[in-house]
Amino acid sequence: MSDRDATGYGAASGEGDDEGTPGIPPDEDLGRPLDALPHPLDRLWMHPSEMAAVPAAQSAPSRARPMWTATLMAGAAGAILTLGVLGAVGALDRPASKTAGTIVPTSTPVATAEAVVLAVAHSVVSVSAHDGRETRRGSGVCVRKSGEILTSDRLIGKADKINVTTADGKVHAARVVGRDRTTDLVLLRLVTDTDAQAEPVSLASSASFATSTPDTGDAVWVVAAPSPGGSSPWLSNGLVASTDSMVAVANGPTTSGLLETGAASNAASSGGALVDEAGKVTGIVLAPVGGKRLTYAVPIETALAIADDLREQGYTTHGALGIDGTNTADGPMVTSMDPDGPAAAAGIRVGDIVESVDRHEVDTMSDVMALVRHDRPGESIVLGLRRGTESLTMLAQLTSLVTP
Repeated sequence: MSDRDATGYGAASGEGDDEGTPGIPPDEDLGRPLDALPHPLDRLWMHPSEMAAVPAAQSAPSRARPMWTATLMAGAAGAILTLGVLGAVGALDRPASKTAGTIVPTSTPVATAEAVVLAVAHSVVSVSAHDGRETRRGSGVCVRKSGEILTSDRLIGKADKINVTTADGKVHAARVVGRDRTTDLVLLRLVTDTDAQAEPVSLASSASFATSTPDTGDAVWVVAAPSPGGSSPWLSNGLVASTDSMVAVANGPTTSGLLETGAASNAASSGGALVDEAGKVTGIVLAPVGGKRLTYAVPIETALAIADDLREQGYTTHGALGIDGTNTADGPMVTSMDPDGPAAAAGIRVGDIVESVDRHEVDTMSDVMALVRHDRPGESIVLGLRRGTESLTMLAQLTSLVTP
């Protein structure tokens, strides 16, 4: 009898070793002798005419599950497992990743535009100044119920007629109580219709200057008066770039310690409010400085102190060093000084080059003045000087500079 069964495959040879026959790959059919010819149907391709010779498959005791069902179930199980892993590590709670190179702000506005408007818009007023040649329009912030308005001194200029339009749409005449060109602030008071007074804003004031100043990277809003004929305040927002910025403008502000932000501003926002995320006024916006697109504001603590001085005495004071100087290739040089002033008392001489004021490097004499005038009379400053090849450090106690 042949050693092949009805299917043509040989019976198992040897002693049934499960490890396979040496020299034969384990996935080969061990039931067929090595010298036997392959079964006629044991090949990958058949001619269509041979299809009838293919034996019919025997029925299985139970129907096999279709391949696509198994695939679908495996995919679903994998998806569930993946979601579980992502949820465990918190990946589903993360925002979509930013495009490479995108700068992500350290702080974003918490308050909505509507919330900011509701918090301060009732006390941000429109200011128009007429001087016979032109009319300048800007904004102002009411700081007392008596109708006192803080705004930009450059906006008012030499105006002989000043009008203030409050949030209720009423127009009031106003007069100058006092002005401070060093910080570009002026205090106005309404003089007509005293029964309709502008409501003061909620100010970001506290006993400590530091706690009332936003940090670098904090979100702020510039809130200005509506455009003529409009009813909605002008708004823009951005991040604080510096809390100790400096400006020195001819016939304009010459001071330091200013808030600097990338929030947009324009002529109409001059004298408007810089508002923090809590809806508190944290600064009074200056008129645009030069061609810079940055926005500067006087911190509210400083602005309120100046307003108190202007209300009580009509002027305010700033620190003075008692020197004059010029700009040279080597830096700002002292050209003259008050013989009885702070500089002379500190030992400064004509010809000295000023390199720093309170560890702030200076490039021009305007920079020196901006840093000196920010301090109050009686305060001391540290000056870094160069005299010939010698570097010097001197301490000077400031006197008073009155700015009418």
